[in-house]
Amino acid sequence: MRWHCLQHLPDEGPGQAADWLAAHGHSLSYTRLYEPNPVFPRLSEFDGLLVLGGAMSVHDEAEFPWLLDEKAFLRETLRAGKFTLGICLGAQLLAQALGGEVKPNPEPEIGFWTVRFSSRVLEHPLLRGWPEKALVLHWHQDTFTVPPGAQRVGMSAGCATQGFVWGDGIIGLQFHPEMTREMAEQLMLNEGHEQAEEQEFVQTAGQIREKLKSVWKGRVLLEQLLANMVALFEEEKGS
Repeated sequence: MRWHCLQHLPDEGPGQAADWLAAHGHSLSYTRLYEPNPVFPRLSEFDGLLVLGGAMSVHDEAEFPWLLDEKAFLRETLRAGKFTLGICLGAQLLAQALGGEVKPNPEPEIGFWTVRFSSRVLEHPLLRGWPEKALVLHWHQDTFTVPPGAQRVGMSAGCATQGFVWGDGIIGLQFHPEMTREMAEQLMLNEGHEQAEEQEFVQTAGQIREKLKSVWKGRVLLEQLLANMVALFEEEKGS
């Protein structure tokens, strides 16, 4: 399966997604939006799209004018029915493209918090094999409403919408299943989180490091999701 990645920041790459795709023989190309004059692929050049996170907001078009081109590309990709996975900012961009609203979350959600997945959404073929709940890494200020016609993936104590599935092959996740420990450390450094104080839904750097050592379910969720997307692509291709 030919995958393409939209990357918004140098230090927020595909992480564990790239590892899994490479290990299973899938290609991965990139549009790096932080570089001058980013180029988007033709629809015929990829089968699946991975849209990553970033520190910017979907509304920051004045500061990041490439957002306008990215949004147009996403609308075109969604109309074409491409398999698509959006993470954090990527999920917010997909939600907006599908008619949802992106707005500030009541509180920032940073650190490891449990997401509970509804029994109904776990019946969706994209989520086959997922557990009823998982402790995963979050790092966001904004949230989004579930787009019209989509299903909510789950919720946490600090965020009512932790993702959505739309149709048979489009999914957005508010949390970060792709991050490696090294990526999480770099994110804390970039965000100046070392001196951050604990809040209701914000953990300290020390608390985050402890969870990185002891409990890390992101890889399991991500690998199962990617395997499901590839299986559905193969089924569609063979039908």
